[in-house]
Amino acid sequence: MTIGRRKALTILAAASAAASPARAQSWPAKPLTIVVPYAAGSATDTLARVMAEYLAPRLGQPVIVDNKGGGNGSIAANFVAKAPPDGYTLMIATAATHAGNPNLMKSVPYDSLTDFAPAGFYGFIQFVLLVRADTGMDTLADFIKRAKAKPPLTSGAGTPSARVITATLAERLGTEITYVPYKSAPQALADLLSGQIDMTFADVAIAVPQVKAGKVKALVMASDSRSSLLPEVPTFQEAGLGQFALDAWFVIMAPSKTPPEIVARIDTAVQEIVTDPEVIKRLRGISFQPQRKAPEDVRPFIKSEIEKWGRLSKAAGIEKE
Repeated sequence: MTIGRRKALTILAAASAAASPARAQSWPAKPLTIVVPYAAGSATDTLARVMAEYLAPRLGQPVIVDNKGGGNGSIAANFVAKAPPDGYTLMIATAATHAGNPNLMKSVPYDSLTDFAPAGFYGFIQFVLLVRADTGMDTLADFIKRAKAKPPLTSGAGTPSARVITATLAERLGTEITYVPYKSAPQALADLLSGQIDMTFADVAIAVPQVKAGKVKALVMASDSRSSLLPEVPTFQEAGLGQFALDAWFVIMAPSKTPPEIVARIDTAVQEIVTDPEVIKRLRGISFQPQRKAPEDVRPFIKSEIEKWGRLSKAAGIEKE
């Protein structure tokens, strides 16, 4: 290599190193968008809006929430995976979009592990079995008796999580429950209230107001711990249904090639938010459990969740669609 070429390469390397912190310092220069994979009114939407509210002052730019429902969340995930990797387009990734879809869909247009850069894990929410208050299924024993009778119960599933939980429950009871797909959990809950379906597994955030209003009965938690907002409702294991937990978790994701320094800035802001006592109190008030994971731990966690969903789907006899 000539001295001139060596010198040119050295200058280029130095320029690149200098550009990286400069790029991080100049970002963000315009509003950010958080894409939500489900409809407005869902727990994911609510959490995204809370996160956007607290992210904006920390990043110095407005944070816009954009709902792109459909395809079990795959439409939104694919959109973000293919977005410019500049830190301005993010998504709220969930257990369903990143662990459920690879096990429930024959064709997923993105790779949960390689197409995204984790930019802030921030917690989880639980699911609970709901039936209408006027059905006579006041206890889990009442529900089980009815579930084993004919015709089969119909269960609305507004998320992949609800589908897997329902299939698992049917398998463990040794009975049939008819699965009815919905685009979102609020839609399934609305049809439960109107009598179109018999049951649904809903996230605690949208379930609690209906339970308190006396419109529905909460019978069992699809989790390994009780909810602080529904402390009287037993877990699967406590109810004699075996150990089971399929909580929904949430991670802010950026496209995979987003500069690491920008991803780190977002992650730092998320860490500040989920450890802020005021935010913790607010999130717990909507049944969300804030939880912190180091960036390097998120991909291994998602990999383990994909494997877990695979085991549960296979045991429940769910075939990819």
